[in-house]
Amino acid sequence: MAEQSKILIIGGTGYIGSFIVEASAKSGHPTFVLIRDSTLSNPSKSNTIQKFKNSGVTFLHVTHV
Repeated sequence: MAEQSKILIIGGTGYIGSFIVEASAKSGHPTFVLIRDSTLSNPSKSNTIQKFKNSGVTFLHVTHV
């Protein structure tokens, strides 16, 4: 089996981005999401972030925007 492409998604916790992240992870691609530290502490994003963690998504943290 060929190696899967690595995928970086910017805006992955947004409405459309969350579907792209989910599809990428389900397809077996190593999936990376660029995420602000402030998003990690946002209660409205906690379910999305937990779902990504359970799917094996890797987070790349941005501390300054």
